[in-house]
Amino acid sequence: MRHLLTLITMLLVSAQAFSQNANELKVYYGIAHSKILVNKDLNGAPGYDNDNTYEFGFKYLNKLTERFGIETGINYLHSRVEITPAFTGTPVNSHFENLNLLSIPILANYTFGKYFFVNGGPLIDFQLSDASFDSQSGIGYSLGIGAKYHFDRFLIFLNPNFKRHALIPFTKEDYPQKLTEWGLQLGIGYTF
Repeated sequence: MRHLLTLITMLLVSAQAFSQNANELKVYYGIAHSKILVNKDLNGAPGYDNDNTYEFGFKYLNKLTERFGIETGINYLHSRVEITPAFTGTPVNSHFENLNLLSIPILANYTFGKYFFVNGGPLIDFQLSDASFDSQSGIGYSLGIGAKYHFDRFLIFLNPNFKRHALIPFTKEDYPQKLTEWGLQLGIGYTF
């Protein structure tokens, strides 16, 4: 894993050396509707219901051309997961667990028009919290479309996105549970 991060850093630094276009550093806060999904219906499996999902982080966009760049950064996601055991004929009580996830996106970013962009690519996820559901650590993906408005060297942006975590999990599970989210990020940035 350390070698992968070193390779990514070297690629970004080398791309920066050849880039003569403005780069962007952005901070954001986001809200999301998230759900832990199981690939197959399992009889006797508990139900999962996420609420209070939010994220924040920063992004760095290294522009390779006027319209195309590579975007990376760090994203922290928190969600409260309500776990309802399977019905067994007697009353069951739900309980709550926290899901804390640190993600490193490596996204292609393409600007079209004056205000709009699309971004997408892999995520490297690390679950920071212990939980009774499957770990969301692994490789996932993110797809988004957004708008940004520049004033001088500053910008504001809005980035609706779809993310799927643990598409390739770091730990093998027979019936993997994967976090899926529809999110909306709002942030500010600086162009340099």
